[in-house]
Amino acid sequence: MPNHQPVIFVHGLFGFGPNELGPLNYWGSAFMIPSPLPRFEASVGPISSAYDRACELAAQIKGAQVDYGAEHAAGAGHARFGRDYSGKGFVPNWSASNPVHLVGHSLGAQTIRCLQHLLASDSWGWGSDARWIASISAISGVLNGSTLTYFFGVDEQSGRLKPENGIVPIALMLELFTTATGRFLEVLYDFDLQHWGFSRRADETLLDYLNRVAGSPFFWGEDNAAYSLSLQGAYADNGVWQTHPATYYFAYITEQTTEGLISGRHYPDFRMNPALLGLSTYIGRKEFAYPPIPLTNFRSADWWENDGMVPTYSQRYPFTNGSHPVGGEFDASAPVSAFTPGRWYISWERGMDHLDICITPQLTQFGRQRRFYQRLLQRLAALGLE
Repeated sequence: MPNHQPVIFVHGLFGFGPNELGPLNYWGSAFMIPSPLPRFEASVGPISSAYDRACELAAQIKGAQVDYGAEHAAGAGHARFGRDYSGKGFVPNWSASNPVHLVGHSLGAQTIRCLQHLLASDSWGWGSDARWIASISAISGVLNGSTLTYFFGVDEQSGRLKPENGIVPIALMLELFTTATGRFLEVLYDFDLQHWGFSRRADETLLDYLNRVAGSPFFWGEDNAAYSLSLQGAYADNGVWQTHPATYYFAYITEQTTEGLISGRHYPDFRMNPALLGLSTYIGRKEFAYPPIPLTNFRSADWWENDGMVPTYSQRYPFTNGSHPVGGEFDASAPVSAFTPGRWYISWERGMDHLDICITPQLTQFGRQRRFYQRLLQRLAALGLE
């Protein structure tokens, strides 16, 4: 039987919620097209860890105060409680009998997987379990980490940012993102780090704000986006976050590189967003002197094909650690009967970079992006939920 469960969209690294950056819309056409299902757009910490973002997402869906958990907060060194969304929940009657569909782009994919893990362990005492989530859709998901993190100063052996680099890597990442999406970030952006004791002052530049935050343990530990996005962080998480038997899992892979005939390395296609060209080139030739994770037969070359920010190898399904069954590949013509809960299904969106699928598509990609979200929403609505 078709369902009418709501869909929650969760942004990725340096992302933003509705109306936070003026006219800039993170989800492109996803909220501009007719939908058979109710839709909501979350706003979570743009550079926070997948764990902290999952706690913020849970509070927004349920309508509660953000609770990062006493044990986690004490270990990380930040406050236990955050913003209060009481009375403002997307789905106040959220439960196993009234589950939600979760759609995450980039780091958003890790965020929604972490949320299911926390629900499965009833972390907030709501009587929750994994069935509170009907489906998980990972779009350009960093399911196994991204080798791009090492370009921005992450240590290849630990997965953590290196303090000796200061804020230079983060500032560079921010500059590249603002170039790709416009200058709205520079004027309006806030990193939502209130639980760490930081808020951007009205007269403070982003660079000054970053320098102030850099004195905090936030940057140099494991409770931040950089570690969550590293191969080491994803390896640790994949060993804990399960693929649950009652949930549908979809991974949509974006890709826009070409393999060199002689070198075997991957190079960005000419249509890729100009801000991503250098990043794509780095991913497409990144070599590791030593395997960063204990993956059998680790090969650097497996991680070269990419979408400008994430290797396609990482986007497929969680595979570096844990047990995550795979159902196979599908395309737009696949009937809903082809999908079974508890398995990851994979669909390729070749010729689209990391930002074409949302935010700022190239001029030739607007129609394709629109059709992508139309099919995604129709697919989710057609799923038979017990």
